[in-house]
Amino acid sequence: MDTTIARASRVSLSRPLPNPWPVLSGMSVARSARSLPLCKPATTTLGTSCDTVSKVPFMTELNSCAQSAELTRRDSLLLLFSMALGDKAMAAEGPAAVKVGFLRHYKPFSYRDANGRPLGFDFDVASRVCELLQLRMDPVLDSLEGLAQRVKSGEIAWLGNQLLTTPENRRRFDFVRPAYASIQLSAVQHEDDDRDFLSLEDLLGKRLGVLAGTGVEEQARAVLGKTVKAYEHIENALHDLSHQRLDLVLEENLIADYHIRALRLPLKVAAPFAAPMTVGLGVRKGDREMQEKLSQTLQSMLKDGSLSRISEKWFGYDVSRSRVSHTASH
Repeated sequence: MDTTIARASRVSLSRPLPNPWPVLSGMSVARSARSLPLCKPATTTLGTSCDTVSKVPFMTELNSCAQSAELTRRDSLLLLFSMALGDKAMAAEGPAAVKVGFLRHYKPFSYRDANGRPLGFDFDVASRVCELLQLRMDPVLDSLEGLAQRVKSGEIAWLGNQLLTTPENRRRFDFVRPAYASIQLSAVQHEDDDRDFLSLEDLLGKRLGVLAGTGVEEQARAVLGKTVKAYEHIENALHDLSHQRLDLVLEENLIADYHIRALRLPLKVAAPFAAPMTVGLGVRKGDREMQEKLSQTLQSMLKDGSLSRISEKWFGYDVSRSRVSHTASH
């Protein structure tokens, strides 16, 4: 399960393209037009002449001048016509495509709906990034290991999900700053529960729900033992908590926020269980140009309000600002 792989070592409870320009066929016309004789106004009262000014223009000179003028006009029209066709071809071609990688089972950040259409908060953020960079996004959904290999080979330009900047991930990616979402492991409680749970020791004898196969499960079992219940899908743990079959669920604040809001559960994200996680978009090692472009674009999104609008769509508030304790509105 990709979500499990991505988050297996995410937290520690102990720490409080340029667009191609087509070659225009009219360029050869333009070059040939430059070699044609040009007509210019004569300085005599006898009208126009060609390069040699004559007081009495001969018919051959006038014919030559007329033919030159006619060829010049025709070639100019051909040049303009070919340039217009080139502009239309460029418009039809559209922006250059760029491949962006996403975890395939990482709701609400990146996933596919029932029709196979890619969705998610990170997907929408990356779409806006590509819009500002005048690129057309070609999403690639894969496991974390598969995406890491694709980034390394240059098949995809960057990883559209924010990852923890762990030593392992730093060996595989360079990271983009700023991070656009504040992510923190937090306690999730029933909205009527006023108890404070600030550490695993506070949960001795209590029923705790966690996502199966994660570092959180491993650390919680080491302290609490059999009172820890692991779930394949965190939505099921939140459902049990809403019916008070659990005392607490530990989950990342944004994932909990999304499900509480989407499922209209009587729950709240309460006290943080760890310090905010350091995260960022991953790019190929040494790709400073892409790193800088993405950094500047994310800063633009933070300023122009587009990131806030995407956040409101998925979570109901601006996730670029830490908000770890609130009750869901119904």
